[in-house]
Amino acid sequence: MMRKYHGIPELLEQFMEEQGAEEKRWVTVLEIRDRFGLTRYQCTSVSGFLRRLQYKPFVQFPYIVIKIDWASSSCISETRVHRYLVVRRHNTPAVLQNPAFSAYDTP
Repeated sequence: MMRKYHGIPELLEQFMEEQGAEEKRWVTVLEIRDRFGLTRYQCTSVSGFLRRLQYKPFVQFPYIVIKIDWASSSCISETRVHRYLVVRRHNTPAVLQNPAFSAYDTP
């Protein structure tokens, strides 16, 4: 299933490390887009990947999303933007750290 998100896990991991976010950080797709110069199509994939990390995280990926919220906007005419609370896996409940945890199980 990670093939569907080719290169995106590495970008997110790099982004988190560059931001000094060892444990957790609110992230928007726009921030990732600006940092890596992604296309609109790639941004859709990033958003899908982040949503996937909340509901069915990948066992081999070190981060999960524990909350999705609306980002505050300074301009009313802007489109609404989601923000994702990305957390390093060792900060999550023990069930997610269990090697028997399947990528298709829900936390």
